[in-house]
Amino acid sequence: MRQRMRMLIVLLLLTFLTSCVASDLNEAKQQYEMALQAEYPLPHYKAALEELDTALNRDATNAQAYAIKGLIYRNLEDYEQATKNLEIAKQGSYGTQQQWVPLLVNLTYGDIFHAQASNAIRSGDWERAKSYQETSLEFFSNVINSASGNLGLITDGDALGVTMQDMYVSAQGRWAAAKYQMAAIAGRTESKERQSELLRESTTRLNGVVEAYPDVAVLRYYLAEGYRKQALTLRRTDPEESGRLQALAVSQLRACAELGLPRDLRNPAAQLFNVLSKGGESDTEQKILGMPASQ
Repeated sequence: MRQRMRMLIVLLLLTFLTSCVASDLNEAKQQYEMALQAEYPLPHYKAALEELDTALNRDATNAQAYAIKGLIYRNLEDYEQATKNLEIAKQGSYGTQQQWVPLLVNLTYGDIFHAQASNAIRSGDWERAKSYQETSLEFFSNVINSASGNLGLITDGDALGVTMQDMYVSAQGRWAAAKYQMAAIAGRTESKERQSELLRESTTRLNGVVEAYPDVAVLRYYLAEGYRKQALTLRRTDPEESGRLQALAVSQLRACAELGLPRDLRNPAAQLFNVLSKGGESDTEQKILGMPASQ
């Protein structure tokens, strides 16, 4: 009788701790989402990290918490801490309900290597940039391939706002950004023809994804960026095609204005639209920035 009572107490305690951990993770995700929308995101990131630390104090084996910590540190550009937490997250055992965690790990690793490639380009180390970017593309492709076969799968990540479709779409946009950078690298280390080829391949593929997900503004922004880059490579050799591509870019950015972009893409999208429209559509620029159009 006494042993049964002890087992019951243990079960009740485990249930309580599991409930508390889930609550901590939900609060962390809410703080994370507020950080993405905030002009000053650091307080929200700190609050999210505190909630995650609380969750890990209750359950030190919770791989989801480590994965989200890795994502936050990546956004804070603390790559040492991001890598540390992601490495722990990778060691977890994942059932169907946790399949979002390894995908999030790969997506974040892709972001890290993409950022390292950008840093290498700024320092003029094109070969190192190419190596980093090839690695980032492997991670993004892994997420795309894994998520594409599980788009309807419901996981614990859904409650945290991290669905399979979200990660699929995010990986497609990031894949395109990495591919554009590979094109720039090819233009410096190989040939302008190879640069144009990579840009054409990238925008053709991304256009197909946009057709499948027309309401995802992020994809439209990256497609506009690709069209603009293509247009620049053809400016002298084929001005008519260059003009057509710029018009396509403008069309995608107008759609972004209607759909709404994440805060981190609003300024670059508005700047790109300003250049393409030659400053002639200030109301659309305001909408891209998430501000009401002038009266």
